[in-house]
Amino acid sequence: MLRRLFLFSAATLLIVGCVGDGTDAPAGAEAQGVDYRLGPEDKVKVTVFGEADLSGEFVVDSSGVLAAPYVGQIQVKGMTLREFETAYAKKLRDAEIMRDPRVSAEVTSFRPIYVLGEVNKPGQYAYVSGMTVQKAVALAEGYTYRANESTVEITRSGQKFTLDVTPQTKVLPGDEIRILERFF
Repeated sequence: MLRRLFLFSAATLLIVGCVGDGTDAPAGAEAQGVDYRLGPEDKVKVTVFGEADLSGEFVVDSSGVLAAPYVGQIQVKGMTLREFETAYAKKLRDAEIMRDPRVSAEVTSFRPIYVLGEVNKPGQYAYVSGMTVQKAVALAEGYTYRANESTVEITRSGQKFTLDVTPQTKVLPGDEIRILERFF
């Protein structure tokens, strides 16, 4: 009995350790809906099962609002996809359009990233799931000769971070990546 209890406890600790608290989820997972938060310029595909007229693709406007036919406007900025599905279903129930709507949502186009500073072609680029700093720099046609290739400044949700660049340095939708100038 004691051995079973020990094995159960060890297995539980192992599972909890593997799951983590979600803060170390890879960027691709975040962008695919695990912890991803909706924001301006995201394009969301909404499916209301059995109701093609209530389904479709909608763009979140610059103020964080998604406007859909029949349900009107929903403030979605900062919502996860699951929270959005719940809010959309609630709007359908509150408007007495459906009694028990089954809603599914997915992001079909993420908000863009911005690559600035010491790159050959600074600008706005489409986010792709699993994007890293190195891939973002490649989109911007590489580093200039003055670039500090080992450090990057990322602005995410209004907060600036200075990080060492590794092959695993992730980028999220809406990030501003600034490649700094090196000092000789």
